[in-house]
Amino acid sequence: MNVERLEALTDEWRKEADLLRRRGQESQALMAESYAGDLELRLREWLTQPLTLAEASAESGYSYDHLQHAASGGSIPNVGGEGAPRIRRCDLPRKAPKTEPCLADGDLADRVLARRLGA
Repeated sequence: MNVERLEALTDEWRKEADLLRRRGQESQALMAESYAGDLELRLREWLTQPLTLAEASAESGYSYDHLQHAASGGSIPNVGGEGAPRIRRCDLPRKAPKTEPCLADGDLADRVLARRLGA
């Protein structure tokens, strides 16, 4: 889930509410603010959801053992009980995704293709 895009959407809805209010559309402004508030609430709930180590491992890309060690050592907050560690989604470390270069750039595309072909 792209949290930044959802946060930007709530900002857009609040700006839209301000614009509607300036134009005398109070009921529509309230509705836009309500949508923004609902999305922020759901996003906060999702981000603060406690995950098991298995779930946290699947989402973060880090191993179960790594996360267990980090939670027991205090480098990641453990919001679970003893013997049943939990990590909030917002506290998860994230591995950078492996990305391919953007092939929209002609020179870059040529270099990548040459490298792949062994030229």
